[in-house]
Amino acid sequence: MKRLLFPIIAILFLVGAGCGTQPTFVANQNNPGNQNSEPLVNTNTNVNTNTNTNVNSALNQVPPANVNTNTNTDKTPPETTLPDKFDIKVSFASQAPLGDWSMPYQEACEEASMIMAARYFKNEKLDASIMDQEILKVVKWEEDNGYPIDLTAGQTAEVLQKYFGLGASLNKTVSETEIKKKLVAGNLIIVPLAGRDIGNPFYHQPGPLYHMLLIRGFNEDEFITNDPGTRRGEAYRYLYGDLLWAVHDWVGGDREFQDPRPEPDMRTGARVMVVVEE
Repeated sequence: MKRLLFPIIAILFLVGAGCGTQPTFVANQNNPGNQNSEPLVNTNTNVNTNTNTNVNSALNQVPPANVNTNTNTDKTPPETTLPDKFDIKVSFASQAPLGDWSMPYQEACEEASMIMAARYFKNEKLDASIMDQEILKVVKWEEDNGYPIDLTAGQTAEVLQKYFGLGASLNKTVSETEIKKKLVAGNLIIVPLAGRDIGNPFYHQPGPLYHMLLIRGFNEDEFITNDPGTRRGEAYRYLYGDLLWAVHDWVGGDREFQDPRPEPDMRTGARVMVVVEE
C-alpha cells in the first residue's frame, strides 16, 4: 500500500476511488439549525424521500460463499423485543475533520468509522482535532502493515481487532432486522457501500465510488448513522431500503490513488457488514 500522507491537489479537481467528497458549500438541510458550510451536489433537500425500486432484489441477493459469517447470536435479543426507536450516542467527527479533503483524508472513511466506534467503546473523547490526529496514526499503521488505500470489510475487521483491540466480525445477513438486533444487543455496525447508490445529496457528484459509515441506531423508517463523508454526518438518517440497497464490499483490489484502470462495478461486491463490539 502506498498512502500519500502529504496534501495533494484540492478535491475540486479529483474524484478518487474511495470515500472522499468534495466540499461545495451550502446551509445544512438535514439539520436546519446548523448553518455551517458543507458539501452539496444538488439542490434536492429532501434526503430521505427517494425509493429505489430495486431494493427487494438487493435484499434477496445471496453474498459469495467465501464471506465469513458471525454465528455468535448469544447476545441477540428475540425479534419481538425490538423497540421502534433506538440510538447509541456515538461521538462524531468527519473524515476531513479540519476541512482538508486532500490525502489521506479523502480516502479515510474506513478509518474515521473505526475511530468513532473505538472511542465509543473505550469511553474516550472525540472531537475534530482528535479525529485528525487519530486518522494519521491509523493510516501510518496500515501503511506499515501492508494494507491498501481502500479497505474491504474483512480488512476493516482486522484493523479493528489488531490496532484498536476491539471485537469485530463479518456478518453476511445484511437486513433491517439483523442490523436492529445487533444494535439493541450493544454492538455498532460498519457497512461498506457503493457510494454513488446511497443518495446523499451532500456528496460531491458523482459521489464516492466506495464509502463506509457507522450505523448507530434506527427509528420507524430510517437507520441513524454517523456518516464521516460529510460534516453534516452526525446522526444522519437513511431510509432502510436506500441504505440496504447500497451495501456492497470493495471489489477493486489494491488500487493506487487516481488509478487509471477502469472503475470496478461496485454492485458486484458482496453484501456484508462489520459487527463491532467491545
